[in-house]
Amino acid sequence: MKSEIVKRLAYAAGFDLCGICSPDVIEPAKAKYERWIEHGYNGEMAWLAASAERRTDPAKVLSRVKSVIMLGLNYYQPNSDHIPEGHGRVSRYARGKDYHKVIAKKTKHLISKLSENVMSEASPQFYWYVDYGPMLERSYAAKAGLGYIGKNTMLINRDHGSWIFLSEILTTVELDFDDPKLIEHGHCGDCRLCIEACPTGAILDSWNINSKKCISYLTIERPEKIHPRLATQIGSNIFGCDICQEVCPHNQKAQPTRHDDFDSSKGVGEFLDARHVLTLQSREQFLKLTAGTPLTRPKLDNLKRNAKIVLANQGLSIEQNSRPKSG
Repeated sequence: MKSEIVKRLAYAAGFDLCGICSPDVIEPAKAKYERWIEHGYNGEMAWLAASAERRTDPAKVLSRVKSVIMLGLNYYQPNSDHIPEGHGRVSRYARGKDYHKVIAKKTKHLISKLSENVMSEASPQFYWYVDYGPMLERSYAAKAGLGYIGKNTMLINRDHGSWIFLSEILTTVELDFDDPKLIEHGHCGDCRLCIEACPTGAILDSWNINSKKCISYLTIERPEKIHPRLATQIGSNIFGCDICQEVCPHNQKAQPTRHDDFDSSKGVGEFLDARHVLTLQSREQFLKLTAGTPLTRPKLDNLKRNAKIVLANQGLSIEQNSRPKSG
């Protein structure tokens, strides 16, 4: 199957980006990932270490893999100018519907169309992931020509910046590969804005992230109490963090997503009322607020922990009628 057909079908299925690359191991990316694990930068995310071999070699996932189809969806939406008192800000990617489900629907549709158009092979195999599978997706996205990896470790695309959901399809179908050298990506150069803007110092100079300091990790994946020093640096981020992306020059011309599923009106929105979060007493109440969105991830206890941190950072108590502390 020609790659042009794959891309045409991908765009017709609703994806904003599509690139194709070989499934060969990317040795520099593999070595860097292994060093990242050795340094313990994955924090309590033990599954990242357990799946290291499969994550760096697509053939460990699909033995006869011949091609990797990398896909992208723009999820950008602008922020409000001010954060309401007593509220915490939700990262852009999590304000609408759960992107895993949105991408899964588009991917299944795409695979059905690809299967109909595969004439060169009997019983072709397609194996797909969003971000929960073992795959160095940013490295393979760069290899497929979708962008380059910036100092904040985000994939940066020339049209959409870094506001991109990535997913991939591994297939036994032999396709033509994109040559990233022929695509103008841009670069970070001497820019250090993301490094300097990170409140917790999570972004290292070596194009690396110490997840244990990252606000997104702390508010979403951290299963325990957050150190008081780090808690004060979380600010009003109740779920996730966009700071390193917001200061990136490549993101200054970002265009809002065309995908309605990611709109704030389809999920929890841009802000959460921290005091309301603290009133939730059961799993049922928690799911009434978060079901169908990425905010189910940290579970109720940790979302409450985040809410208390946000209120404390705003100088507020947990009582409904509280006001900022004087002085």
